[in-house]
Amino acid sequence: MLNDKSTDPQHREALVSMTALYFVEDNALLGREQLDDAKKSLQALFLRTSGEETLLRKLIEILKITKQIHQSFASISNVLSGITRGVQTVDGKIAAYKQALATLSPNAEENAAFAGPFLSFSQTLLQKIDAFDVNIQHYVELKETEARYASIYRIAMDARERLKLRLAGVLGNQARSEVESRIKQNIVSSFDYSESESNLQFAQREAHNKAEEILKQIEDIRAMCQMAKNPSMREKSDDSSDNTPSSNSEVPVAKTGIPATEYDDVFKLFAKALRVHPRLLHLKDIVIELFKLYQHSYGMFRLDCDRLNKAMETMFDNSEAYFEAKEEDKDIRSKREKLKMIEGLIPFLERSAVTIIENPQETYARFSRRLSDLISEKKVVWTDISEHLLRAKVQAEAELSTRL
Repeated sequence: MLNDKSTDPQHREALVSMTALYFVEDNALLGREQLDDAKKSLQALFLRTSGEETLLRKLIEILKITKQIHQSFASISNVLSGITRGVQTVDGKIAAYKQALATLSPNAEENAAFAGPFLSFSQTLLQKIDAFDVNIQHYVELKETEARYASIYRIAMDARERLKLRLAGVLGNQARSEVESRIKQNIVSSFDYSESESNLQFAQREAHNKAEEILKQIEDIRAMCQMAKNPSMREKSDDSSDNTPSSNSEVPVAKTGIPATEYDDVFKLFAKALRVHPRLLHLKDIVIELFKLYQHSYGMFRLDCDRLNKAMETMFDNSEAYFEAKEEDKDIRSKREKLKMIEGLIPFLERSAVTIIENPQETYARFSRRLSDLISEKKVVWTDISEHLLRAKVQAEAELSTRL
């Protein structure tokens, strides 16, 4: 039995430690191995719960971010599906052109003058926009990975700083035993963010390289579409007599290193072939329709690229707008409830550590009442767990009263 006149600080620490340990065990806040470590001392318990709090906070944020990034990118899937539909439309119109050719059965001169070169041109363009579609889908996946790693890196840095501040406090500052030193070292090493930084840098490089590849593709598509446009309406390139782009032009073709002369000037070929080969007039409607479709497709692809980039910029610049949870799954809710308990327990331990060394001459019974008063204080961080702590204290006193 405890002596009512006992003022031994070990008795006080034992009461606080066991109260917290019963609370931790009853609510499954630590694993068995962590709990065994925590039983070694009040400081060991504090270190373990501090590490668990930081780990839980980090895990909850990563789970939430992963889910919400998926949701945010799902919101731009209509852009991706629009690009795919555009490719499918071009494919269908080229198939219709092939059918029209089969019906017309152009002779060798008609085929050489326009029918053959335009079919080859169209098939090449289809291959390019199909590759563009594949790459843009891959680019979004890479940006999703980059966004996730950026969030994880930020979470890791925040967790590391939070843990550093926590371990600089009364209970975390100086380890008094080999067990406490080991726990502290393990916890600190668990929050090394160098791996998340390396993952982020790699993801950024991958996304940047894919963006460069897509830029070249879209400019290559633009260069081809210029050849399906009336020459008077074309954008000026740097190697032309007029180096000033038209008011509605994009970046001049020559700046991309893609010379316009690489592709057949199908618009000029068609205008000339119609004058020389009247039978090609049967193809006029579908060819003009394809000319229009090529211009429209390029314009839409360019807009889609801009829309994607703006959506991603917004996501990175204002992550809260994207990552604010609309609903949480059961796993996240469970971890958040556990975190809330630990968030109350840690300041209770910090406050109790100060209480232990106060009034060294008071009796054990007086300290016990003071600890109950501390647990029951109003408007403190641990208010939500005070009833649990009081029950745990009853268990702890029952244990101590028969063991010490």
